[in-house]
Amino acid sequence: MTLQENNSNRRICLGYTSYRLETLPFVQGMVQHFDCIVLEEPPTPGFGEMLKGEMEVDDYLMLTEFGFPGFARNQCLVLRQMHDMGKTILQVEPFVEELIGLHEFFAAEGRPDQIRPETRAGIVYDCERRWSDKLMKFYRASGAGGEFARLVQAVRSFARADAEKGRLRNKMRARALEGVLPLYKSIYVEAGYIHFFLAREIFVRKPQGSLLELFYSMQDFFRERLGRRQILGPGDVLTLLYTWMPDYTGPRADILAARSLIYNKIVHKEEILEDTARLPHSRDELRAVQLAGSLDYEECREVYREIRGLETREAMDRVRERVKRKQQ
Repeated sequence: MTLQENNSNRRICLGYTSYRLETLPFVQGMVQHFDCIVLEEPPTPGFGEMLKGEMEVDDYLMLTEFGFPGFARNQCLVLRQMHDMGKTILQVEPFVEELIGLHEFFAAEGRPDQIRPETRAGIVYDCERRWSDKLMKFYRASGAGGEFARLVQAVRSFARADAEKGRLRNKMRARALEGVLPLYKSIYVEAGYIHFFLAREIFVRKPQGSLLELFYSMQDFFRERLGRRQILGPGDVLTLLYTWMPDYTGPRADILAARSLIYNKIVHKEEILEDTARLPHSRDELRAVQLAGSLDYEECREVYREIRGLETREAMDRVRERVKRKQQ
């Protein structure tokens, strides 16, 4: 059998997911069919020992900070099962790994002028610095009580920087995966739900003749309700707009930025650990996207003025009532 014929049977799956507990049963049902599972995370201390059962999951989780601890704990249990089935499990996220190295460098009293700009560390540092600058400008605009148009502009600027960071992150990860993809007959690559640029980067680097497929962890839920496999908040749509068209200046960016301000106020952000079989995060995200998407720019301005100081649940109720009156 020739190499190309062998590659024609190779299966690569790029699995898009949000890191919510409710997604795990769907992801588990998919990853069990692959020889290798690649996580979207940098190498962490104790990972191999945890997989082999030589370290308790809770002890492993104490060594590294995880944004969604409930998800992380249950994912570890799933990964242990996959490891026991003979799957190879890898951690590949070079951008974040480089960031961790930079944090350690500065903690050891390193200076920015010691980072060579042409190195991978220098490229990541410059990108992260621009991203952080735009994020801080958004926070200042948000907290200053200034005019809505300035806040919308700050959202647009941050989304453009977020898109730049995403492109670099995806390129670095695809390059790191280039040497891994030919080693396995089937490989599942975990990715955050907005990293569509990674699909293009993997496609151009995958072994010739191999099949690349896309999987969305909540695709059945959203296809039934929306006719498509995934839902994205307006801020994510704006980031993707800049991902593919970095120089875009059209009016669509303003309405997406305005709607993102409403969406971010009304969507539930804390990890929901109870009754996950009902898919509470997915239902909440669907409701928030539909409510924010029903408002035009001026309505977003008016609504944001009303809800900017409210807690999430009260803000959601206020927007729901506003939309209900509008539809009557």
